[in-house]
Amino acid sequence: MLHLIVTTLDELISIQNQLINFAEKKTTVLIERKVDELNKLVQEETKVVKQLNDLDNERERLVEILLQKHPSLSFSQFVEQLPCDSTRSKLQSQLERLQQLMVELQAKNKINERLLTDSMSFVQHMIEQVTKSKQQHFNYQSPIGQQKSLTSSQGFFDTKA
Repeated sequence: MLHLIVTTLDELISIQNQLINFAEKKTTVLIERKVDELNKLVQEETKVVKQLNDLDNERERLVEILLQKHPSLSFSQFVEQLPCDSTRSKLQSQLERLQQLMVELQAKNKINERLLTDSMSFVQHMIEQVTKSKQQHFNYQSPIGQQKSLTSSQGFFDTKA
């Protein structure tokens, strides 16, 4: 049973690394504003997230089966009490690595979220500018026509000269 958990944790670590790679690629694509590439990345990432969910459900199932014999212990407590040092250290290092990867992924996703928010704000600003400019009238007026309206009230000749 422990061997299955170790294998599942290895697979989870691999998938977390894939998700970190996707996050890094998304950062680049967001900066370069390549929407089509972003869509492709999100589609691929969705498949990997599905694999992650399936594996995590499998991990939970295996841990529940394992802890049925020790209902008062958490998995971490169970690992600490393992008699075999190599298995214990392997599981502890896997759990620590998974935790580190999740923190790293969260940080990268936060950066991507900020980039996406900034891009959306920029697009919204541009839409507002275009909408404003459509509301202004851009009819051509001759500069001479503007001068005539200014001088017509004074007359053609200045009488004070």
